[in-house]
Amino acid sequence: MKDNVLGCLCALILGVLGVGIWYAEMFTDSKAANLWRRMNGQGRISKNWAAIGSPAISSICFIYLFSVLIEKHVPDWLIFGLACLMMLLLLVMIIGLLPIKFPRWVYADWQYAKRHGLLDADGNIDQEAYENHADRKEFW
Repeated sequence: MKDNVLGCLCALILGVLGVGIWYAEMFTDSKAANLWRRMNGQGRISKNWAAIGSPAISSICFIYLFSVLIEKHVPDWLIFGLACLMMLLLLVMIIGLLPIKFPRWVYADWQYAKRHGLLDADGNIDQEAYENHADRKEFW
């Protein structure tokens, strides 16, 4: 672990920051979360990256930290399994860059609409209610 101190520190910072930003964007109504949601809506950050890529890269960082901590005390097959899991998450991260549509509950705007009762009977975002809600002063 002494050899990897800088790598572990970077992974810890990136992992905690990534999870914190993802959680705030998906599940809170703070000003910073609203800013990130607006950035996603204008194409600066893809919605797929915010929903899929950010948690995937944060998970890779945490698995790396875990594997560095236990590598001297566990069998090689466990480290290999963790490395395979990191590769799988890397694939998920790359899929998050593609312009495909994921289930609606994955996206931050649907989570926001659910929190504020802006879904219709089918569970889709009621666009009229969403726009009326967005016109209110305290929305952004």
